[in-house]
Amino acid sequence: MINYNDLKNRYIATMQMGLKLGFPNPKQGNELLHKFCEDLIDNSHYSENDKQIMKQELKLVKETLSQEIEQWT
Repeated sequence: MINYNDLKNRYIATMQMGLKLGFPNPKQGNELLHKFCEDLIDNSHYSENDKQIMKQELKLVKETLSQEIEQWT
């Protein structure tokens, strides 16, 4: 089973590393990683209620990362 906190932390760390390394189009990268994480959650064995809570939290992470991206670009 996916450890949600590890997934969330890897998502954040990957985006921050990409920003520091100057990867092109970080906005698109954020969208892609967010969708990937949502898909992993959807295909996990967590309850439907837990999945919705996790996906809502990931949405907040995505929005926070979007603000960080705006500061870097």
